[in-house]
Order: sequence, then structure tokens, then C-alpha cells
Amino acid sequence: MGTSVAIVSGIGAIQSILFTLLIFLKKERNKSDWILMVWFLVFSIHLSLKLGIEFYEVTSIDILIMTISFLHGPFFLFYSNSILGERFTRKSLLHFIPFLFFFIGCFYVEDIHEPNWEVILLIVKLTSLILYPSFILYDFKSKIRFLKSKTSNSSVLEYFWIKTAAIIFLVSMGVSVIRLITELSVGVSYFEFVDVLRYTVLVMIIGFYGLKYGTIYKPEEVSEYLSSNKGKYKHSPLKTNEINNISDLINQYFKENKSYLNPDFSLTKLSRSIDIRKHHLSQVINSEMKTTFYDLVNTKRIEYATLKIREGESSYLTMEGLGYDSGFNSKSVFFYHFKKQTGKTPGQYKKEMSTN
Repeated sequence: MGTSVAIVSGIGAIQSILFTLLIFLKKERNKSDWILMVWFLVFSIHLSLKLGIEFYEVTSIDILIMTISFLHGPFFLFYSNSILGERFTRKSLLHFIPFLFFFIGCFYVEDIHEPNWEVILLIVKLTSLILYPSFILYDFKSKIRFLKSKTSNSSVLEYFWIKTAAIIFLVSMGVSVIRLITELSVGVSYFEFVDVLRYTVLVMIIGFYGLKYGTIYKPEEVSEYLSSNKGKYKHSPLKTNEINNISDLINQYFKENKSYLNPDFSLTKLSRSIDIRKHHLSQVINSEMKTTFYDLVNTKRIEYATLKIREGESSYLTMEGLGYDSGFNSKSVFFYHFKKQTGKTPGQYKKEMSTN
């Protein structure tokens, strides 16, 4: 292993551990955070092993280095799905079969460095690492409509880091294909440095943007939107009087509580507060109230913001500060919804109120 490869591996491993600690130290961690933590641990193990094999010739370590790449595709898929509204199920565990198959299989191969075996393993790994980001890009397109319809363009860009990471993944696979052709032609790996650099760069991108933008939308908001367009409530057991009662409970709750001012307020928390199942709440909000939970909450937040402006209570706050005080965790999202509801920016609205 060259010095440059060792340095980049060390940097990547340290980054992975630091990002894991930063996520662990967050006050509130959701499902996507836990998936990201485990993925970073996999990254740290992968890059650390690159260093370890230089000093310790252990067959099991060598085998893990050869097969651990099979884990990155599934974890990338699980993570992108978790922040875009998909649920993790038992069937999801099937994605780990290739890793287990080749990891265990390596122990039964007479020589794990036999050229034909290495080529087969590399081809399957490349296929895996190409298919996963390709599917993520395809799936991303089907859900981007929700993002564009629910926030400003600048906020939509905050979700495009997933697409960027997937594209980087695919471009780096092109380098790996060149590496494979080179190995088959002359039997020498000229691109080991680029391989290690790929994972180090991915750790940096996913770590930075995952921490910064990973929870702009809660998964339930995306899944609620997607399901509301699929005729999900056609065979609902709820009767008309039950729907009306739930609608009244929701309206009463928002009159008496300001929990929506908490940026982490969710459908789950509302469900627990009024003791109504989440899917029943979604049905009533979608079909009876003709909106989504996401829009309902943001409407209440804008009503709160406009009230503070009218009553002069926002004088000590900047417009951005007013947005955070009203429960938004993004300035651009606050400005977008404020203008959508009032027809004016917060600054214009405040100026108009001050002249009246």
C-alpha cells in the first residue's frame, strides 16, 4: 500500500468516526440517523482495514476487505429511502445476501487471490455498486415532485445532495471499470488510490449534507403525500360521523396547543396527543380537510407569524428569526409558505402592517 493510499484511508476512517459521534450526540435521532450511523461505522471499518492489512496479514481481514463493498449499496438505499418516506422491513434484509454469500464463500475458496475468483468478485461488486445508485436516481425522480410542490426551489436544492452522491458513486464506478480492464490486461492495480479516495469523498459529502439537510422533511410527510394520491382511503372503515369527530379533535387541538411551533412536531406526536391512529389522522386531513399534515402545520405556523407581526411582537426579531420562532427550520421554507399564504414576503407584510 502506498503512502498516499494510507493517508487517504486514515482520513476517511477518522471522518467516518467523527460523523458517527456527531450524529450520536444529536439531541433527537430518527431512523435515518441510526441508519447513517451504522453506515459510517461500515465506512470506518472498510477504510481502517485498508490500513490494518498493511501490518497484519490475516485471511479474515483480507476477505472482509474484498466483500465489505457489498454493504455500501444497501445502506445508501436504506438511508435515501428513510429520508424520502420508505419504511425498513424484514424484506430489506435480503439486500445483505450478496455480502453474506461472498463473505462466507471466500472461506471455502482454496486461494482467495486466484485471478478468476478476484475477477468474478470484482464484476459482481461493480454491478452492485452501479445498480444501487442507479435505482436511487430513478426513485428520486418519482418523489421530487413532492419536494417541488411543497417548498421553494432553494429548499429543493437542499435535497439534491442525494442525487449528487449517487452520481459521484456512478462516476467512480467508471474508474473502477477502467481498473478492472487494467487488471485483466496487465495484472496490476493502478487505481487503488482512486478507489480509496472515492469512499473518503463520499463520507465527506454524505456526512456534511446528511447532518445539515437530512431532516428537512419528515419521512411521514413524504409518504403521506404519496399515499394520498393512490386512493388509499377507498376502503377505509371510518364512518362519516367518526371522520367529523376526528376533524373536530384536530381543530380543537390546534386551537388549544402550540406544539406546531416545535420544528420536530410530527404526525406521530399529534397521534399520541389526541389518541387517534396515524393513518386515520392522515385520512381525515387528506380527504376531509383537503390538505396534508405538512401543509396544515405550516398554515398554523404562518398564522402564528402574522399574528406576531400584527401585534408588534416581532420587532425584536429578524424575519429569519421570526421563521425559526414560528417552527420553521429553514429560512427559505418560511419565506415560501409566508408568501404562498399571504401573497407577500414577511418584510412586505410587516411594512404594510406598520403603515396601517
